[in-house]
Amino acid sequence: MLKLRSSVIRDLANQRITYLYNLAVIETRKGRFDLARRYINIIIRISSKAQVRPYKYIRRGYCRKCKIPLIPGLTSRVRIRSEKKSSRVVVTCLLCGWRRRYMIKLKH
Repeated sequence: MLKLRSSVIRDLANQRITYLYNLAVIETRKGRFDLARRYINIIIRISSKAQVRPYKYIRRGYCRKCKIPLIPGLTSRVRIRSEKKSSRVVVTCLLCGWRRRYMIKLKH
């Protein structure tokens, strides 16, 4: 019974996190950064309380420093850096300058 209850709580938390992230993106496009930042802070609190890890596109979708959704061209810059064995995607927040690097494995 407890396992069923915790799975329902996690499902509700994931639904709420997804909804709040979509609202944060909409508010960022409208230029309301304070409201978008509030939504991201609520997402962080929900995920820690319910012990839920948000989906990958949500985890990678906001700046860890200023808590603003990263929208390419509006609040972030995306660059690809080539290296010998693998490449990296570098996402830079245009508001605070925070950078996030993701590895890309090359397929031969």
